[in-house]
Amino acid sequence: MVRSMILAAGLLGANASAAMLLGFGADVDYYAPEVNGYFDYKNTQTDFGNDDESGYQIGAYFEHPVPVLPNLRIDLTTESSFSGIDPVLGGVNTVSFDQIDITPYYEILDNVVDIDIGVTFKVLDGQVEGAINESFSEVIPMGYIGAAVAFPGLPLSLAGNVKYIGYDGDSFTDARIKAVWDIAAGVHAQAGYRYESLKIDDRFDINTDVTFKGPFVGLGFTF
Repeated sequence: MVRSMILAAGLLGANASAAMLLGFGADVDYYAPEVNGYFDYKNTQTDFGNDDESGYQIGAYFEHPVPVLPNLRIDLTTESSFSGIDPVLGGVNTVSFDQIDITPYYEILDNVVDIDIGVTFKVLDGQVEGAINESFSEVIPMGYIGAAVAFPGLPLSLAGNVKYIGYDGDSFTDARIKAVWDIAAGVHAQAGYRYESLKIDDRFDINTDVTFKGPFVGLGFTF
């Protein structure tokens, strides 16, 4: 009987520890970026001037207690379409982008301050319609660092992350910062700002110097 009670207590303790160590979460944001700069694909240039669009960004993560294996986060930015003038051929081109970010990462600090480092594999799909009708898809590896700061005693925290790669004058930056309010058990509201900069000089048939930036608001859930 005593052995059974000890075994039961041990199993309950192990299950409680696993529940505390495993982490699941998801968030959905309404995102309203604007675009500036130019995008040239196969010698068809589109000049943007404060064109804006709205869409959604969706994210989910899974954390576990196995030290060798990385945690995983996946982010989806739904298709955003921007229109601009073609200065060479005339008329209007529409350039559409959607992104899937796959980020294996390690949590190197988990306290009042949380710090994560990893690598993002950004799947960038795009399409140009107008002077030409072409689509393209590239997988871009990027360094990743994320951080969060909690305020003890308050239902408020600040969080952000940066994804970046630079090589031979080309660069891609994707950065977000947000404020998070806990509104119920496992549920939070968030508001923030996202900035993306893409600079490519004659690579993948692309020449571009373009920025996407804008606010977002949404809800998140942790399990």
